[in-house]
Amino acid sequence: MYKPDMTCTFQNKIRINTLSPKPGITIWYSRIPNIIHSIFSKGTYHNFRSMVNEIFQKDDFIEPFLSDEEINTINNFKALKKQMEWISGRYLIKRMTQYFFFKNSCLDQITLSYLEQGAPFLTNHPDIPVSLSHSNDYTAAACCKNKNQTIGLDIEKITKKPDDNFMKIAFTQNEILNLKNDAGPVPIFKNWTIKEAYLKYIKKGFNESLHRVEVINNEIRHNKKKTNVDVYSTFIDDDYVLSLVSD
Repeated sequence: MYKPDMTCTFQNKIRINTLSPKPGITIWYSRIPNIIHSIFSKGTYHNFRSMVNEIFQKDDFIEPFLSDEEINTINNFKALKKQMEWISGRYLIKRMTQYFFFKNSCLDQITLSYLEQGAPFLTNHPDIPVSLSHSNDYTAAACCKNKNQTIGLDIEKITKKPDDNFMKIAFTQNEILNLKNDAGPVPIFKNWTIKEAYLKYIKKGFNESLHRVEVINNEIRHNKKKTNVDVYSTFIDDDYVLSLVSD
């Protein structure tokens, strides 16, 4: 079973696991239910995946960490699942950047904005590279101390092998042929996280065609040209895969 580089626990007992894939880059990941249980002043939301949305206020949280604009954003989501994923991801990236960059700032003063094609950045410090991801029970965040770097992060829960329709949409014929050499869903989900991480790395997300990006044997080709990037992948709890793409 995978063992993280280290773990840390904050005063509200949220266990955060830390990875250091290369000098200057740090990844934090934590279980969404654990974050939810620790940050709300009332309610446990154990069944949040099957519940409709709620209207939140700042005093619903033990420690204020969302701005008024962010509160408005989550209150416009139509499902509690989406709200909890968004809240947990924001808490993790804010806590992370406070820890590494803004020790004298309150969490609700650290906010994120989005580029036109959806890539997040720190509103008042767009030069600090950050990336976010979530899947099922986990949320993950990455930051980089080198402001000249670019990073992209993705985490996915490994489930049953995707059907042929998904494979044709998500991968090129070259990728599918390569993946057929490996039995089971693990290589498929690993390649998918690498591809998603790269799409975040180029700050386009799904605005870029999935068939313009090929991942074969941990190498990435974009528009049929080999890219000069580093790829890091690891497994968490045996049924999640996390990938980071960086310069």
